[in-house]
Amino acid sequence: MSNLDLFMMLEEGGPPPKAPRIGEVHTKVALPASRLPGLDYALNPYVGCHHDCLYCYAPYVTRKPRSEWTTVLARTDLPQVLAKQIRGKKGTIGLGTVTDPYQEAERHLLITRRCLMEIIPHGLAVSALTKSDLILRDIDLYRELKGEVGITVTSVSDDLSRSLEPGAPLPGRRLEALRKLADEGLNAYALIGPLLPLLTERDIDELVEALSLTGITWAMLDRFRSRPGMFEDMASRDGGREIAQRLEKAHRTEDYRGLEMLLRRKFQERGMRCVDAF
Repeated sequence: MSNLDLFMMLEEGGPPPKAPRIGEVHTKVALPASRLPGLDYALNPYVGCHHDCLYCYAPYVTRKPRSEWTTVLARTDLPQVLAKQIRGKKGTIGLGTVTDPYQEAERHLLITRRCLMEIIPHGLAVSALTKSDLILRDIDLYRELKGEVGITVTSVSDDLSRSLEPGAPLPGRRLEALRKLADEGLNAYALIGPLLPLLTERDIDELVEALSLTGITWAMLDRFRSRPGMFEDMASRDGGREIAQRLEKAHRTEDYRGLEMLLRRKFQERGMRCVDAF
């Protein structure tokens, strides 16, 4: 870890942020094959996620109990294992396919940053996805990488974000991060995923306008997909019953095709491209 890396761990003008409590897990395979279209490999520096998004599909896909998902384990040896296993590989790496590579633990451990430094000499492309403006810390590395950088923005409502994404940065910080990524000339996009059935046409207008003002030229769209037990898990949380009931009711009655068509039309009117995710 360089002195530059240590310096970049600090917020400008503020004290060092408090490190979250996390565990550790050892890495056997650094770059497992990805099943997602357009991605050859998956790279996930952490198991679990502090963002604690109520709609997160990852615990159900990885078969980890939802109640344990915020007990984050860091793959601290991942950069070293990656350095050995990346040799001779070609293609695109999906960074953060089942966990956020820029959650709070990354501010202190720099596992994602160190992995990017290992990837650069080998020329593989990276498709990074996060909900955190911490990705701005690594702009210097993304300038040297092929690929794309995405930030998930499900709405511009702070209240909705606090309800559904309690541990993630609020939408304003994500929008500002997109603007800075676009200003740097990076291939930046917004993932509207999931497309929440709670959104009204006014919500969509506000979302599309805010994204268009960042300077990005395209967005990715993924509809909300419930998993068995998801609504029950939401309802079991403190204060979660009301949001679970609202989301389940909207999910059962919403015309997703109409919502998607409306969103695509709004993007088209702004001269922005909208593609399907995964």
